[in-house]
Amino acid sequence: MNWKEQLDKAVAAVREAATSENARDIAGKAKTAALGLVEKVKTGAVDAADAFVEANRDPSALTVRFLNADLTIVSPADGISVTRPDAATLVIEDGSGNGLVVNAGADPAFVVDTIGTVAKLGDNTFDLGQEDGVNVVVTKF
Repeated sequence: MNWKEQLDKAVAAVREAATSENARDIAGKAKTAALGLVEKVKTGAVDAADAFVEANRDPSALTVRFLNADLTIVSPADGISVTRPDAATLVIEDGSGNGLVVNAGADPAFVVDTIGTVAKLGDNTFDLGQEDGVNVVVTKF
């Protein structure tokens, strides 16, 4: 089997896994965890440090550590992307035109700008989109 056939086989396996019942179950649990975290942040039940710890408890959360930025994306939807447009900048986008621009080179790192509709729920917690509790980004700088 050549490399192209192996790659096609691997891509097919990943696609099958992503559409499996188990993947849908994990996505549902992640969404529930994100909604719960959003509610706690909105009501002031957790502070910035607790929000970060709670976000990292969810095994389906996407975590990124780069330079001085430590990010957790709870309930990542299809199309979520984290890119590095230059040496010290991270851009987190949800695939629907919403995102955060983070200066990871600064000490401490900070959110430079928001793209589209982003709700700031707390000092370190952002909801990408229409405050739906999906794609919650929790920062630790």
